[in-house]
Amino acid sequence: MNFAPLEKLPKNQADITLDCLEKTYDEWADNYDHDLKSIGYPGPLNAVKIVEKLLNNKDAKVLDMAAGTGIVGEEFQAIGYKNIDASDMSVTSLEIAKQKGVYKHVFRCCMGEERIEAEDNTYDAITVVGCWSIPIKVDVFREMNRVLKKGGYLVSCFRPDVWSERDIYGYRRALNDSPLWVKVSEEMRQYHGQLATQDAHYSSYWHFVVYQKC
Repeated sequence: MNFAPLEKLPKNQADITLDCLEKTYDEWADNYDHDLKSIGYPGPLNAVKIVEKLLNNKDAKVLDMAAGTGIVGEEFQAIGYKNIDASDMSVTSLEIAKQKGVYKHVFRCCMGEERIEAEDNTYDAITVVGCWSIPIKVDVFREMNRVLKKGGYLVSCFRPDVWSERDIYGYRRALNDSPLWVKVSEEMRQYHGQLATQDAHYSSYWHFVVYQKC
């Protein structure tokens, strides 16, 4: 895996800005799929399998946020889902996602900073695979809740150091303490293969969580 784009980021992840991260993923976009798949990247398939258990209607309307180059969308398409939209802050990544033809509607959205391009009560589920490794405004969960239908699901995954009792970015507290959400499930699943690094941030197994809109 080519870590060159990531190596330019600040070592303290709390110091990484969204603008900096956007530029990094723009730079990485052309090689992203190859680099992730070369080490094994089951995270997207694991998230899609969770959605399939929750929503076996293949016409369900799903928003894949932080969609990047569209790997999650490919997994959805492979098992027959046809009504998937995508958003990401990296326009370069989204252009690659568009070319794959796995999404109905693709739009730029910087999570926690911008309104989701959708009406209230639009989606049956939202997936976010990755993305939460830096501080993002927790207001994003209210915005996600807005565009979900009543009873709709948020399916996401978090690194162990982020989804810990310390709750360093406040994501657990924002979801668990909100009257807008009820927790459905949480389990450890593989996110990516083993990496040749001593950086404790990179854990192969992440917390895959499901919350439902009340």
